[in-house]
Amino acid sequence: MLTGLQPEILNEQQKTWFAVAVCHAIVADGNIDPSELSYLEQALSFLSSKTQVDSLVQAVKDQKLPKLDKFPLATRELEVKIFIELALITTADDVISTREIDFLMNVGRILGFGREFAKVLIRWASEGIIWRNKMHKIIDSGVELHPEYIT
Repeated sequence: MLTGLQPEILNEQQKTWFAVAVCHAIVADGNIDPSELSYLEQALSFLSSKTQVDSLVQAVKDQKLPKLDKFPLATRELEVKIFIELALITTADDVISTREIDFLMNVGRILGFGREFAKVLIRWASEGIIWRNKMHKIIDSGVELHPEYIT
């Protein structure tokens, strides 16, 4: 995970909450983009019960996920890292929809963050989309260049 979040430090309740939250992030815009599937696989790998995994997979397919309640007892640092990971997932397809912003605002409240902090995180995630799009343009233009080797 990009934030350094290590799922093995989470207890079972936290792993379940995080897996459900990841599923919410993936379906927040109403579409499951192929770029989000690796996050889904990773989230499901946190769960120890095949029944839980099967249930969540079906909930994602049906887009009827369990409600997210307060995150089980954790440090503030862990909550921040989880919030960032969820923002990264919502922008994995290089788009952030109104529904994804609503999801992030809601999960921010669930994690105990105020509107301003949530807005800062959403702005940061949006800037990441711009940065990645520019990177793709640089790659495309670099590929078209003829080599200019020093002899």
